[in-house]
Amino acid sequence: MYLLETNELKVHFPMKNDKKVVIKAVDGVSFQIPEGKTFGLVGESGCGKSTTARAIIRLYQPTGGDILFDGKNTANLKGKDLKEYRRNVQMVFQDPYASLNPRMTVNQTIMDPMKIYKAGTNEEMQRRVYELMELVGLDQRFAKRFPHEFSGGQRQRIGIARALALNPKLVILDEPVSALDVSVQSQILNLLKNLQDELKLTYLFISHNLSVVDYMCENIAVMYLGRIVEQASREELFQNPKHPYTQALLSAIPSIDHQLTGDEKFLTGDIPSPANPPSGCTFHTRCPYACERCRKEVPGKTQISETHTAFCHMIQK
Repeated sequence: MYLLETNELKVHFPMKNDKKVVIKAVDGVSFQIPEGKTFGLVGESGCGKSTTARAIIRLYQPTGGDILFDGKNTANLKGKDLKEYRRNVQMVFQDPYASLNPRMTVNQTIMDPMKIYKAGTNEEMQRRVYELMELVGLDQRFAKRFPHEFSGGQRQRIGIARALALNPKLVILDEPVSALDVSVQSQILNLLKNLQDELKLTYLFISHNLSVVDYMCENIAVMYLGRIVEQASREELFQNPKHPYTQALLSAIPSIDHQLTGDEKFLTGDIPSPANPPSGCTFHTRCPYACERCRKEVPGKTQISETHTAFCHMIQK
């Protein structure tokens, strides 16, 4: 059984100035995450990655589809049931400063979830705060300091400690290192790996950086304009990408010793508006291989191997 599974998940938003126009931020996303594994969700800004994460944790109400956690459908949970679900599913946000209350000390920030869930006496919660600070590499002496007194990497460690306060089973990591200096990114990524091994955590890792996803994830899904266009194991995706969009993303990975061969795939144009997506394959406006069929017909799923699927008319197995 998978710990988390989404089936045709949709999140649509009506335009404020025109309720008839609907923004299809997420439009039929399906994937599965086995317990103890890291699943990567990648794509350009605006493709729906973060909206998917916020729907899973129920910061956004799904428009359609199912979200299964431990085999139970959570899409319509309310009240105490939703509160208990959120205890098991926590999130680390992209901006380590904006996600922390500037008026709360480190101690208050980490203890706050425990107070909400009444997770022990004051003495027990205080011991847990110190334990979490040590776990993420923060000195206990910093407990009474405020977020502005820390570096970006330290603030992200605080956010990670807060997410772990209630012993969740699944942690959603939404671009957890993109706002950090490159020298600090590796420290946070190694910390996340160590925590996963020590605490038996399951991760949904969201990023636009394929190099980071390559390091962190066992399985990866590539999103474009609210839909998954390719999904595979890390090895298959990087060694045998099938969708033109995935090929273009991989071509864009910077490398010191990379020599241009003429086989690189470069994207042109901008991502279309999710309020008015192109007909047929939504990628056809930027695809170098697009044909008339691509403009008219939505591509179905092509099964390339047991763990590798893609949605493209032009794919040859």
